[in-house]
Amino acid sequence: MEGIELRVAIEEARGLMGARLAKVHQVGEVFFLRFFSPTGALVLDVSGKAFHRTALRPPTPPEPPPLCRILRRLEGQKLLAIDQAGYDRIVRLRLQGGALILDLRPRLGNLFLIQDGRAVASLREGTYPPVEFGQAGDVLAGVGPSLKRAASYYGQPEGEEALRAFFAKLLAQVPRGFLYETDQGLVASFFPRPDLGEAIQEFPSFWQALDRALEVRLSLSMARRYLQGVKQAILRRRRALKALFAERKEAARWAELKEKADLILARLSDIPRGRAEVEVEGFEGKQVRLKLDPTLTPVAYAQALYRRAGKLRRRLSALPKREEVLREELAKLKELEKTLTERPELAPYLAGELSLLGALTQERHGKATLPARPRQLRIGDFTVLVGRSAEENDRLVRQASPNDLWLHARGVPGAHVLLRTGGRRVPEEVLYKAAQLAAWHSQARGERKVAVSYTEARHVRKPKGAPAGTVILKEESVIVVSGEEGP
Repeated sequence: MEGIELRVAIEEARGLMGARLAKVHQVGEVFFLRFFSPTGALVLDVSGKAFHRTALRPPTPPEPPPLCRILRRLEGQKLLAIDQAGYDRIVRLRLQGGALILDLRPRLGNLFLIQDGRAVASLREGTYPPVEFGQAGDVLAGVGPSLKRAASYYGQPEGEEALRAFFAKLLAQVPRGFLYETDQGLVASFFPRPDLGEAIQEFPSFWQALDRALEVRLSLSMARRYLQGVKQAILRRRRALKALFAERKEAARWAELKEKADLILARLSDIPRGRAEVEVEGFEGKQVRLKLDPTLTPVAYAQALYRRAGKLRRRLSALPKREEVLREELAKLKELEKTLTERPELAPYLAGELSLLGALTQERHGKATLPARPRQLRIGDFTVLVGRSAEENDRLVRQASPNDLWLHARGVPGAHVLLRTGGRRVPEEVLYKAAQLAAWHSQARGERKVAVSYTEARHVRKPKGAPAGTVILKEESVIVVSGEEGP
């Protein structure tokens, strides 16, 4: 993020000034500051060198890292101001009890807590070099090589004055969000960047494009962990299928064992007790050598053979169903592997399925890291909850009021979305936006048209003994929305 991009992001964040800090979360080197009165959140992304508003609620570690614990002492305090040092890549968030300084300059990258004029804590070791905040600065100080290259695609004449005028004009316009796929990953911009090719997605605001890029980046590490679990689960299914082949070969011997037992009982008079091996006449008139158990009587040994043959016969009849299940699970795992590889941002919403298939890698304390609670949003005067795991989806159904609306992308894995109605009629535009949330938080994200099922929560039931997140609907309506537009 270059200096003028940071200026745009700060302007989009100014609506949170005066809000009180509710919670601080840390995921790697990314800090999430959540506010109330008004409600909103900010991202201080040290590793990604970015700052912006956010709607993300990624899974957080069970124990907050050291700096996060320190910053939580600021919770409840009011955000007084958001300042930038000219057009430099340094942001200051002034709160009642101190200031957070986010340093995004090259090769530095740090977050400081300043109290009584000195740095009392930081993400990394190092001293904070004081800078002047609140100065207007020269817009060109916030323009790096990447943005200069972008300006050249607009046919700008050479010279500082022309560049200065070009970027001053850009800053005067209402920013939008544009997302580009590059060799270095996703790049967000607040204006069209023909130098980066065709935008893969457009958003009403800059922070939403930045949010999308961050979501993908954060999901990559989760997707990598999940992919390891999926690959191990695929390997286990393949080994099980291989073992099944050997088991089928062994189980097919049931007829041979039964025939041997039949022959022993038919030739009892010719088989002395206590022999380990004997030769008798077979059913076809030829001599047959039989191996026996000298510790058992011929009758007892024949009965043991019948029991063994019966078990093998039952096992053989059950093997086709086991093989079918294994092949179905293997196909599903391969599909999840493909999804995690191509769409890593969907990793949080696949946790339930992965858990059912035994494909989640084990984290600390032997439990996989899952989101702590459903995501909560507002659409007009309505509260909307979005489950982000199979367990959360179950909880949403259990806690729903009968008249709440339940939504889910039809026929694909995804989040359960619950629209709290309070018994009120839901306007069409609210229903449509809630359905878009269900489409966005599903495997159908990015598709032009997504069918979304919706019904009152009283018509949603989880079958007894069914896996987490599984429901059946007694009544259902369907609405078709775009899966290309996120929250």
